[in-house]
Amino acid sequence: MISRRDLLFGMARRLREAGGDKPVSGIGVDIAAADAAYVRKDYLQARDLYKEVLKENRAHKEARVRQGLCHYHLGEYVQAKDTLLMVTRQHPGEYLACLYLGLAYARRGQVEKCMAVWKGFVDRDHIGVMREINVQRALFETGETLTGTEVAEAVEQALLQA
Repeated sequence: MISRRDLLFGMARRLREAGGDKPVSGIGVDIAAADAAYVRKDYLQARDLYKEVLKENRAHKEARVRQGLCHYHLGEYVQAKDTLLMVTRQHPGEYLACLYLGLAYARRGQVEKCMAVWKGFVDRDHIGVMREINVQRALFETGETLTGTEVAEAVEQALLQA
């Protein structure tokens, strides 16, 4: 008699052998090449590699977030907004998507939407960034006239120092 464990692991092994080293679930799609391009700040190549990962697995959250960040760094603010908005709707607690979604809104001159996104933003690991976002929100709420470019540059400066 064969145990359930042996049956399941045997099936998984046969599937893996038939499909090469490709993970059975698709969840573990390798994004190492895309991550390496992102670290090198080759955002164009990284964006395209993350797109390939997302073709394999549309639910790959990390690849979608990083694709949005690549769009942002390439100045593709509409695509960054769309990609990161999708992530924040599916994963409201994703702080990096929230941060860069606000920045994308700011870069597009939509300061009100930027501030609405950042209202729920929390990142205790980067206090300087949190402080700058809170300063920008306070200025906005007191009626200070802010441009999206000013807001984005102030927060990006805090990101560089983090």
